[in-house]
Amino acid sequence: MATAPDGYQRRIVDDELDEVLSGLPVVALEGAKAVGKTSTALRRARTVHRLDDASERSVVEADPARLLDGAPPILVDEWQYVPDSWNLVRRAVDEGAAPGRFLLTGSTSPQAPPTHSGAGRIVSVRMRPLALSERGIELPTVSLGALLSGDRPSVRGDTGVRLEGKPFGLPGGPVVPLLACAAIGAVIVATVSVREVAAMAAAIAVATAIYVVRWLRFRPS
Repeated sequence: MATAPDGYQRRIVDDELDEVLSGLPVVALEGAKAVGKTSTALRRARTVHRLDDASERSVVEADPARLLDGAPPILVDEWQYVPDSWNLVRRAVDEGAAPGRFLLTGSTSPQAPPTHSGAGRIVSVRMRPLALSERGIELPTVSLGALLSGDRPSVRGDTGVRLEGKPFGLPGGPVVPLLACAAIGAVIVATVSVREVAAMAAAIAVATAIYVVRWLRFRPS
């Protein structure tokens, strides 16, 4: 992935975000803290509302409708500080918001009433820590899609890459020892919602089932 002149490291999720934002009125960029959500969203936003700033948050709480004003895409950064902002944007979609109107960033998803889930209106894109290829440590050589379709032979081999002494995978992150990586990873896992864990478990179960079925069909007799 290329690095922009301003130092921004373009990532795999950038292509996904550009594609969905061009056709949908609202995209919610979700992920753990410090993963780079705001930096990525700011590169697309023309109007920005930073709700983690107390002074700006107080203005929005006094006049929530101001979140709808401004040139699109309108970025509502850390929307969870003003939970009503989610419903406000959702209603704007019901009223016919154009594609590319809103970008939401936050480290959580709606969990309980009175916040509507946004189903059918707000599409979530999950942002994760930098992959090894994005960090310039390894080149991507294995396609999960190709593996599941049977277009590649079994993957074998080894690598000299070690996590210890490498940047942790957060944009601008420090070089940290292996135990520190584990500790930071535990904190990130703690921010993942139950819904996200269930979705990940379901995806792993489906991929495993496909692999087992293909192995049983094509194993040597």
